[in-house]
Amino acid sequence: MLAVMRNQAQSWLAKVLLGGIAISFGLWGVGDYFMGNHVAYVAEVDGTPITDSQFQQAYERQVNSYRSMLGKQFSKSMMEQLGIKNDTLQTMINRQLMLDEATHMGLVASDAVLSSYVQSNPSFQEAGVFNPQRYHILTRNMGFRTTRDYENDTRANLMINALQRAIIDSAHVSEQDIRAQFQREFEQRTIAAVLISPADLKQDIPMDDAQAKAWYKAHPQNYQSKLSVKIQAVVIDPTEIAKDLQIDEEDITQAYEDRKASFTQDGKTQSLSDVHDTLKHSLLTAKARDEAYNLSQDLDNALGMEDSLEAAAKQVGLPIYNSGEVNSSSALADSLLSTNAGLRQKSFTTTPGEAVDIEELDDGRFVALSVVHRTEPHTDNFADVAARVYADVRADIIEQKIHKIAKSILADVAGKTPDAVVQAHGYANFLSKPVRRNGQGDDSAWLTTAMIDAAFQTDQGQWNPTPVQTNRGLALVYVQQTLSGDDKVFAKQQDDLKRTAQKTKGAVRFARWMSTVRARHDIEVHQNILAKI
Repeated sequence: MLAVMRNQAQSWLAKVLLGGIAISFGLWGVGDYFMGNHVAYVAEVDGTPITDSQFQQAYERQVNSYRSMLGKQFSKSMMEQLGIKNDTLQTMINRQLMLDEATHMGLVASDAVLSSYVQSNPSFQEAGVFNPQRYHILTRNMGFRTTRDYENDTRANLMINALQRAIIDSAHVSEQDIRAQFQREFEQRTIAAVLISPADLKQDIPMDDAQAKAWYKAHPQNYQSKLSVKIQAVVIDPTEIAKDLQIDEEDITQAYEDRKASFTQDGKTQSLSDVHDTLKHSLLTAKARDEAYNLSQDLDNALGMEDSLEAAAKQVGLPIYNSGEVNSSSALADSLLSTNAGLRQKSFTTTPGEAVDIEELDDGRFVALSVVHRTEPHTDNFADVAARVYADVRADIIEQKIHKIAKSILADVAGKTPDAVVQAHGYANFLSKPVRRNGQGDDSAWLTTAMIDAAFQTDQGQWNPTPVQTNRGLALVYVQQTLSGDDKVFAKQQDDLKRTAQKTKGAVRFARWMSTVRARHDIEVHQNILAKI
C-alpha cells in the first residue's frame, strides 16, 4: 500500500500538471506586464506604505488566533465588534515605528541570536532536539509562506522587544511605589455577603402563552439549532504506515553501535539483545514519521494543483474520509473528530471553499481537513422549544424581582451591618476569612472572583453599591475588616515587588513614549481600503 502511495506522487500525471502550472504562471506574468498590477495601501507611515496584502496576512493571523481561543463562539461579526481590524493596523503602524527607532538606536538581532532563539523554541523541537520538518510545518500553520518570512518577522520582534525592555527597565521605582505594590498584593479583607437567591422567591410566577411567544420573538438567538457541517479529510497516520514497513537487522546493529554509549544500566553497557526490540521500535517509529511527513508534502503539492482536497488525495493515492452531517454534540461520536479537539474546532470555524492546510497533530498524524457543507444555525419553531421558553420567561421574571429587592435593600443599608440586614429581610449571610486580592486565604465556593474584586473597591465598614451576580443569585458585598500586609512579608518579598512595580510603571512609561513617537511621524490611514478587507 505504501509503495503505491509513493509511486502515485511521482507519476507522469503529477509532472505534467506541474508543467502546466509553470506555463500558467508565465502567461499571467505576461498579462501583468501589459496590464499592470494594482497595489492598494491600507496606511502610510512617513510615506512608507502598508499594503493591503501585508495587512491581510497580519489580520488573518490575528483572526486565526481568536478562532483558536474562542472556538465555537468565534464569528467574523464578533471580530468587527471588537475592532480587531483597526487594532491590527495600529499594531502594524506601531511596529514599524518601533523598528525604525530600534534601527536608529543601533539595536540588532544577529543571525546567531536568531538561530539560537528559533532552535531553542520547544514548539519546534522533538524529544528536546530541533526538528526542521516540524519547524517548516508549524511556521506554515502560523500563516507564514516560508520559514524565511517567519525568521524575518522574528528578527524584527527581537529588536522591538529589546527596545521595549530598555524603555520599561529605565523606569525609576521609589520606596513608595514598592509599598503601594505590596499593599495591592498582600492587603487582606474580611468579606461579608448577603445572598438573595431565586430559591427565596417560592411563590408561583403567573404567565401566559402570549408572554412566552413575545419573549420567544424578542430572543430568537436563544432558540437556535446547532451549527452542523459535513467534512472531508485526509489522515496520514505514522502508526498505520509502520504496519507496512520493515527494519533490517543491519540497521538495528548500526543504530546500536551509534548509540551504545546511551545503553547503560548500573554502570554496564547493555548488549544488543537487551535493547534489540527497543531499537527496532525506535527506528520503525522514526521511519514511519519520515514517510508520513513525505506524504504530507506530496499532498501539499497536490493541493496547490487541484481545486479540492478530494482531487488532491486522489492524485497522491491517499484515501479520503467523509463524515456525515455533524454538530458540536454528534462530533464527539465521529470516528475522526472525536479523536482531537482541535479538529472539531476547525470543523466548525471553517467555511466551504477555504484553503486547505495540513496540520500535524500531537500524536504524529498529519490531517488535511475541508468543510464541504455547512448548515448555519436557525431559529427552532416555538412549539418545539415551548418548554424552554416558559422556563426562560419564569427565570427572567424572578431575576428582575431579585434585582428590585437588591436595589431596595441597598438604598437603606447606610450604617447597617450584614447581621442587621439579615434580621430585617431574612436572607442568607456569609463571612469570609481574611483574603487577598488574588483570592488567597479563602477558597470557599460562595466567594467568587467578582465578589473579591467588588470588596477591594470598597472601604472598610461599607457596602459596595452594586450587587454582584453569582450562580447562586445576587450578592450584596460588605467589607467587614481591612488588614494591611505584614512588614516581615514585605522584607522577604521586596525584590519581587520592586520588579513587579517596575514592570507596571515601565508599561505606563512605554505607552507615553509610544504616544510621543507617533506624534513625531506622519501617519495616514486609508479607511476606504481598510473597509474593503
